[in-house]
Amino acid sequence: MPDLDPALQAALAEFAAHQRVLVALDFDGTMSPLVDRPQEARPLEESAAAFEQLASSPGVYTAVVSGRNLQSLSEVYPEPRPEIRIGSHGAERLVPPQLGAIWHDEPLTARQSELLGQITQRLERVAAMHANASVEYKPSATVLHVRQATPDVAAKALAQARQALGDLDGIKLLEGKAVLEATVHHGDKGQSLQWLREVLDVQAVLFVGDDVTDENGFKVLGAADLGIKVGPGPTAAAHNILSPSELPHLLKSLISMRH
Repeated sequence: MPDLDPALQAALAEFAAHQRVLVALDFDGTMSPLVDRPQEARPLEESAAAFEQLASSPGVYTAVVSGRNLQSLSEVYPEPRPEIRIGSHGAERLVPPQLGAIWHDEPLTARQSELLGQITQRLERVAAMHANASVEYKPSATVLHVRQATPDVAAKALAQARQALGDLDGIKLLEGKAVLEATVHHGDKGQSLQWLREVLDVQAVLFVGDDVTDENGFKVLGAADLGIKVGPGPTAAAHNILSPSELPHLLKSLISMRH
């Protein structure tokens, strides 16, 4: 395992010096390598083990902040799972009651339910027209997946989906790697991180993510915080690692610094 970049090593040490911190990780493409079939994703064993060890460190809170809904996340994340889990980009939030956080997943309004039905019908039609495109269903969103399609087919399907949804007011489109999510919930990972910062009363937040939707998380980080992008590409994060395989080393380094 290569050493961490010196600048990242220094930033990690500065973050580790805070008394109360939150370490939040995206799942797909961060804890788990990206796979063609979302249901086959699993966190790297070393990452899950280090994350669990980190959670037992005094003054450290850990959370998975994912675009997956919580049911899907539970199906691909073996026990023991982190106690704090954010799903559906913030529409679902699971936090132990003893932390004093109050969150209730709000039921959809009649208008939102109607919109979600329209979204689902339109994306199902798009998926049916393109080989190896598929649809995923969430409590407040529907997602078009094209990772298994050829690049040409994937591009056409995504373009057609955007066009098909273009006249619907009150929805939010979240574009990621080979996915287009249409949601009637307007929250995002950045809002979720800010909420966790407040309810946990931490002094600094570390957030690691790989996808376009994770940029909302990086953008809310302040001077005391640390954002780390997994993989190449433009980002608001100050640092990056090359792939999910480097995450265990990052977490182990943080554990060592905390001790």
